[in-house]
Amino acid sequence: MPEALLEVRELTKSFRVRRAASGREDVIAVDGVSFSVPVGGSVALVGESGSGKSTCARMIVGLERPSAGEIVVEGETWPAGHVSTRERRRRGGLVQMVFQDPYQSLDRRQCVRDTIEESLRLHAPTLGKAARSARADELIDQVGLDTRQAAALPRALSGGQRQRVAIARALAAEPRLLILDEAVAALDVSIQAQVLNLLADIRERTAVAFLFISHDLAVVRQVCDTAVVLHHGQVAETGQVEQILDAPQADYTRRLIASIPRAGWRPRRRIVAAVGD
Repeated sequence: MPEALLEVRELTKSFRVRRAASGREDVIAVDGVSFSVPVGGSVALVGESGSGKSTCARMIVGLERPSAGEIVVEGETWPAGHVSTRERRRRGGLVQMVFQDPYQSLDRRQCVRDTIEESLRLHAPTLGKAARSARADELIDQVGLDTRQAAALPRALSGGQRQRVAIARALAAEPRLLILDEAVAALDVSIQAQVLNLLADIRERTAVAFLFISHDLAVVRQVCDTAVVLHHGQVAETGQVEQILDAPQADYTRRLIASIPRAGWRPRRRIVAAVGD
């Protein structure tokens, strides 16, 4: 088996919420989830909205604190408590995340080049000005942007171009693992294909591993080797992507696959009876 870059062991997250009738109570969003990402591998977390996919991702990068369980990166267990700025920066050099909406995650006042150079200053402080500029040029070219787009603010770019900027910014840290949280969900189908091809090319050239968070099984088939199916915060099924999509074992996975619209599918219109009928 390939060496594990990331291991998630019995990861659990509960949130305390206020209920009108019963006061405060704990809601379990992630319940004992375990999986691993091999070095250079590509693993998908799959499930419908509310299945716990994004919560898992946010715990791995430190945006949420686990209630229980372990996160192990390159054999090192990452403590769940408060960490220093220096330690957070070190972890950011290993794991980076690309969010669904790049317009919310990018600084609207910074042009593309400044955004990427800022990440380089943070994660590669030994680079001189000329070397940093050259590396920024390399990253901009790697994600398929030109010099005009490099000088633009996020509002002047399309959704697909903004997502390319977010990917370039993440790659500036030279991470071992890139977490993509519904990174193509908001894009048109043709733009999705371009970004997915870009990701496949980046993975081939850099050997960075992917943890791909998605509800789109067609996307998962294109970019991932292994899939972990989540249902109500628990693992329903784990296996090779082709095995899970072509011969699913869990009832939930079969229902998830059956819900995908196919050629010739037409939505049913619900007929609402008039009042008094």
